[in-house]
Amino acid sequence: MQASDVMQTKLVTVSPDDTVIHAAQLMLDHRISGLPVVKDNGYLVGFVTEGDLVHRFENGTERNYSLFRQMFSSPSRHATEFRKNTGRQVKDVMTTEPIAGSETTTLADIAELFTLHKIRRLPVTRGMTVVGIVTRTDLLRALVGSGAARAGDLAVVGYRDD
Repeated sequence: MQASDVMQTKLVTVSPDDTVIHAAQLMLDHRISGLPVVKDNGYLVGFVTEGDLVHRFENGTERNYSLFRQMFSSPSRHATEFRKNTGRQVKDVMTTEPIAGSETTTLADIAELFTLHKIRRLPVTRGMTVVGIVTRTDLLRALVGSGAARAGDLAVVGYRDD
């Protein structure tokens, strides 16, 4: 199986110029935890997740680093953290150069990308235009739908029937 077999094609996206509040509201309204960031032509330029919005100045959750860490961190790192904590637009907080796959990326490769890059969703692109998204839940649906999840087919590690 490949991405095109399991990807969601009804996408909710944001623009880099949208506000952080707008992005957060979209995530809440659609019960999703991340959004592809696209230009007007659908070209993928970033990704914004709940994690990008957790540490915010407005609600007192911004990161405060020790003086020791600050002394040994680069000024550009400080600037990036400050921008993420206080930025008003999606472009200020988004992850740039997001990991993406194509419609022919195999589910095994997607699972490996999830693990390797510690991500939970993968935008699917044709060229650099977003055409879908695959989440961990989509991989679980594929597992259940494949019939491999029948009770006798899966080994349960660490389970004892006492």
